Amino acid sequence: MTDSGPTAATPGGAAAPRATTNGGAFLVGAVTAGLSLGVCTVSVLLLWIAAPAPAGSPSGALHVAADLWLLAHGADLVRTAGPGAAAVPVGVTPLLMVAVPVALLYRCAQHALSGAAHRPVPRQAARGAGPRAASPGAVLGRFLGGYLLIAAATVAYAATGPLRVAPSSALLFVPLTAAGAAAAAAARTVGLRAVLPPAGLRRAWAALPPGVRAALARPRRAAALRAACAAGAVLLATGTLLVLAGLVWHAGAVRHSLLHLAQDWPGRGTVLLICLLLLPNAAVWGAAYALGPGFTLGAGSAVGPLGATGLPAGLPPFPLLGAVPQEGAGSPLTWVVAVGPVAAGLAAAWYAARPVRAAVDGVREAALRTGDASAGKRRARAAEARLLRWNRRATAGVAGLAALWCGAGAAALAGAAGGPLGTAALRHVGPSWWLTGAAAAGWTAAVAVPGALLLREWYLWRRLGRSPVRGARSTPGR
Repeated sequence: MTDSGPTAATPGGAAAPRATTNGGAFLVGAVTAGLSLGVCTVSVLLLWIAAPAPAGSPSGALHVAADLWLLAHGADLVRTAGPGAAAVPVGVTPLLMVAVPVALLYRCAQHALSGAAHRPVPRQAARGAGPRAASPGAVLGRFLGGYLLIAAATVAYAATGPLRVAPSSALLFVPLTAAGAAAAAAARTVGLRAVLPPAGLRRAWAALPPGVRAALARPRRAAALRAACAAGAVLLATGTLLVLAGLVWHAGAVRHSLLHLAQDWPGRGTVLLICLLLLPNAAVWGAAYALGPGFTLGAGSAVGPLGATGLPAGLPPFPLLGAVPQEGAGSPLTWVVAVGPVAAGLAAAWYAARPVRAAVDGVREAALRTGDASAGKRRARAAEARLLRWNRRATAGVAGLAALWCGAGAAALAGAAGGPLGTAALRHVGPSWWLTGAAAAGWTAAVAVPGALLLREWYLWRRLGRSPVRGARSTPGR
């Protein structure tokens, strides 16, 4: 339903997206929320029907589906065992569940903004010429309004029962998740400048120091973003490998916990599905383990490469918890996980130095080209000027900015991957968001900044043999 939208013929005969109106954007937002809620509802009902002895009624299954849909947006749930029992918070969001509403939000927001991305054809005098396209900011606002209207109705429906949503957290995190995904779609489709007030952006940009504006210029910003994404991907791959290695290493305990939790195959399939939904969380926990801060399982415990201490005696028999190391001091086998953060820093250094390599290749190409002498000199001067712009200061700045963004992303993922699973000892499980973010930024900066500078000098020496610009050795910042 979201793969393609209606098109209209332009005067030149080419197909163009039909103009999006405010009412149409509101409807698209409401349909988007209904689609993602429907995916969650159908999945829960199928599991409920497949159970040999389904517990509760269909109404209870629908409440669970609404709760899980809100949990996928970051909202916290509250569980009570019975009348008069204490409320127990449930705030660990399965990150794989987040992919469904976020992907639908992103794709449908792009669909709604596609009409606003093209300038509308001037309105004809006739009444039947069709509606005029709305501005991108108005389209995005109406789209979010339709989505949040369905979300508000879902919050009202799921605010009661033994497992219910915490309305305060839902009012905070559901709009944040929806706005974040819609903003990413707007940045890709029409650009944030078309959505945000331009005057405010210009004033905020002018208020920044000149050095910060230079570091955040589009070429450096794009290079830093690529380097940060590469470092983050390596960290997540390291965490995933650690989790899989732990599951294989403790295969007996994992099998025992799976058989203990469920006695029949439908129940075991449900447990495996929950493990699959929590696998990205476990990968983030593994990345935090490799970075050094590790994670906690409650009750003041700490699990890291230097050792595991204070593990609770009564951990639930959950298969993913079988990958947790045994309590005790670390060993060279656990210290070797530092290879992951080092590899992440090297990946960031490689991408931070890619613009220098492109500039060096441009200088070589300009020097090897033959033809018109004046045109060749112009090309050579332009290539040399481009290389001078990527001096040592710029290269180190890109690597440092990538480290900051990698740390911010690691902190956000660590905060989303953990949370409360109870009170007292289980008031928080998972990694610390600020320690994980600081460790990711520190590791990446420590490796990426000198690595990018070394790669820059290697490109200059290996591909040019010398500095191509006269007097560049005395140029400040080189």
